[in-house]
Amino acid sequence: MGSSSTKLAASKKGMTSFYSLTAVTSDGSIKKMEDFRGKVVYATNYAQFASLHERWGGDKLSILGFPSREFGWQEFEKDEEIQEFAKSKNFPGILMKLGKIKGDEAPEVWKFFKDETGASDPMWNFRGKFLVSKNGEVSVPTDLEADIERLMEEDIKEVIKEVIKE
Repeated sequence: MGSSSTKLAASKKGMTSFYSLTAVTSDGSIKKMEDFRGKVVYATNYAQFASLHERWGGDKLSILGFPSREFGWQEFEKDEEIQEFAKSKNFPGILMKLGKIKGDEAPEVWKFFKDETGASDPMWNFRGKFLVSKNGEVSVPTDLEADIERLMEEDIKEVIKEVIKE
């Protein structure tokens, strides 16, 4: 099934948990990461959205898009344009505010992902991808579909362990 996600030591820079963070969405509202507790979260600056949503649906997998113009200015210039384009492509997730994902100006959530995994800034669009388990553990996917599948099955395995103990 491919290799599993890479996860390094937790909270390298003393940051709090994923669930205590917030991010600004493309419509300007504040999104609490707490809203994703119990779901697998795929955070990226774009890619592979529709097929993932079709396979696992929004009740099990949340997709967070972090648009950025740091990669050859390929992204639209305004959040409204990004929203319109995403809607035309049936983007099933939540778009965060257009901004930087590299360096100190990245959203706190994105910095947290990098700190938790030891990942560096993506060198090109479609490279920045993170998975968050249902328990809030952050990883960098190496085989995206296999890694999501593994995270989806984790809770089933835990229930089976508990039933066997009883």
